[in-house]
Amino acid sequence: MSGGAWRPHGSDREAPAQEPADEYASHVIVVCGNLAGNDRRRNVDPAAIAAAAARGGVEVQLIAVVPEGPAGDARLIALAQAGVGHVAVLRAAERPLEAADVDLALRYLPDTKVVVTVGLSGDVLAAASERSTWNGAFLIVLEAPDSPADVGEPAAVADAAAIVLRAPASDPDGTFAGFVGAFAARLDRGEVPADAWAATTRALAVDAVGGRGRPSSF
Repeated sequence: MSGGAWRPHGSDREAPAQEPADEYASHVIVVCGNLAGNDRRRNVDPAAIAAAAARGGVEVQLIAVVPEGPAGDARLIALAQAGVGHVAVLRAAERPLEAADVDLALRYLPDTKVVVTVGLSGDVLAAASERSTWNGAFLIVLEAPDSPADVGEPAAVADAAAIVLRAPASDPDGTFAGFVGAFAARLDRGEVPADAWAATTRALAVDAVGGRGRPSSF
């Protein structure tokens, strides 16, 4: 992408139709990413995005690794209090997410309508992309701020309609996470990407978007 006002990839795409499941609501947002303890380079908190989406009144699940022990228990309690489900959270020794983790979790959550990946790359991102395409879900890819400048749609992304955003170098007050979560919630409620983006921008008073899809206020 280069210059001018940016429209999300696939902005004319209609909301995917999915059959309701018995165990889960028919529409689910899934956020995939490494939490603070798993990735010291993380600049946007996946849990903050998930919590922001949940505030939009939609069902949200988080795919992440949370270690055993009191600290991990406290993290799960905080997620639950924020309205974020954790049926796909792995309780294991601290480590980054692997492709098999993401693939299995998204198979377990077949009624996903929106998938948000945070700082994932390589085979892990490819697994999220392939499973999103299979499930008919929107895919929002948050690239790390140090991604190569010529990367518009990562090669690992199989879904040509993926919405690719460059994350900010830091997000201390969760502004960017809140924007992404609210945007995902609108997609989940059936808005097409262009309308969801415009409405979220107006609601949160975000500056006009330019360049490679990075809101200028971030």
